[in-house]
Amino acid sequence: MPHSGPQVARGHLRLAPAPAGRPRPEKRFVLAFRALAVALRVAWVTATAWIAAALALTPLLWRRAPLGRRLRPQARREARVIPFQPRRQQAMPR
Repeated sequence: MPHSGPQVARGHLRLAPAPAGRPRPEKRFVLAFRALAVALRVAWVTATAWIAAALALTPLLWRRAPLGRRLRPQARREARVIPFQPRRQQAMPR
């Protein structure tokens, strides 16, 4: 099948083959069954993810740690002033 226009400009293109007839559409039952299978698969993956997350977080329930506040409040630390060391007087060399 000849191309119109220069051969160099269209040499990299390939022609698509003609469609080989119209495929028969799938029956509604098959489509509904596939949709149900996908919905069940998504539900299964979601349930598995929730169970895995719950199992991963269960060690936090077993810890004997207070929730929200500490059992014994810690004493406030007092500010301390640390004095500098006195400077040594040195004669400047000339």
